Amino acid sequence: MSVKDKVLEYLELNRGGTVSGGALASEIGVSRNAVFKAVNELRDEGYDILSSRGGYTLSKDDNKLSAQGVVKYLPANKYKIHLYNTVASTNGVVKEMAEHGAPEWTVAVAEGQTAGRGRLGRTFVSPAGTGIYLSVLLRPELPLGKVTLITVAAAVAAVRSIEKNSGKNAEIKWVNDVYIGGKKVCGILTEASLDAEISKINYAVLGVGINVAAPRGGFDGEAKNIAAALCGTATAELRSKIIADFLSFFSEYYESDLARAIPFYREKQYLVGRRVEIVRDGKTQVVDVLAVDENCALIVKNSNGQTEKITSGDVSVHAANG
Repeated sequence: MSVKDKVLEYLELNRGGTVSGGALASEIGVSRNAVFKAVNELRDEGYDILSSRGGYTLSKDDNKLSAQGVVKYLPANKYKIHLYNTVASTNGVVKEMAEHGAPEWTVAVAEGQTAGRGRLGRTFVSPAGTGIYLSVLLRPELPLGKVTLITVAAAVAAVRSIEKNSGKNAEIKWVNDVYIGGKKVCGILTEASLDAEISKINYAVLGVGINVAAPRGGFDGEAKNIAAALCGTATAELRSKIIADFLSFFSEYYESDLARAIPFYREKQYLVGRRVEIVRDGKTQVVDVLAVDENCALIVKNSNGQTEKITSGDVSVHAANG
């Protein structure tokens, strides 16, 4: 770890408090001048570090993420977190790492994305400094038919971390979105590399995007009518806590039994009791959602009054719901 990274680690551990240059130098084992140089490098990178006679302070209101700021909230050191200012897609970054043998729990976090993606090739708006954009590399021992449980557990982990840090009630819009107040605050995209010959998963990349604050000027385009944010500001500390909690909650299910997330997933369903439009195979069907079953399928009543089980499709809330 470089001097700069070590300085940032100690400033993160004492965020909002003042750490003397002498204490930093002694702790890291370098000169005070080396600490001074590292602090200036961090400032050049955008970190809000204040100076006083007492030493250096990383502002509590600082808006720039750091890997050290996330790690300090994690109970385990198994995660290898890579932080980027801007990438096309964190899923793309982790896929490339996976192909080069990166270990499980490799995590890419970006301040912003230029080509964030959701299901069905949709764009996920990812303005810098306002959201959480992360991808996790997994190497699961799962049968192919159980891959969807990764998304189920991720949705539950997202709800739990959002509720813990925002105090707001969050719901899951089948299959992979998180809603607050009827609008989307989080999207999840799980992509798997498969070995078809032996029906095995080589690896999976779990991508999560959370709107912590609205972009300057608000959401526009398609997002204007469907997107919302958790709060008014997206400090680095708040985003770091949400990231760490998400990873911890997801790990609980992944390392014991992903199916343990199903009861919570069913309980938190946004669509139950609503009329929705489902697009499957190019055809649109209006149905009433009755429930989500124990296998996470959508149970609906169609226009003929018949009950159907839906396992895939693109769902939107019908205008008749108001």
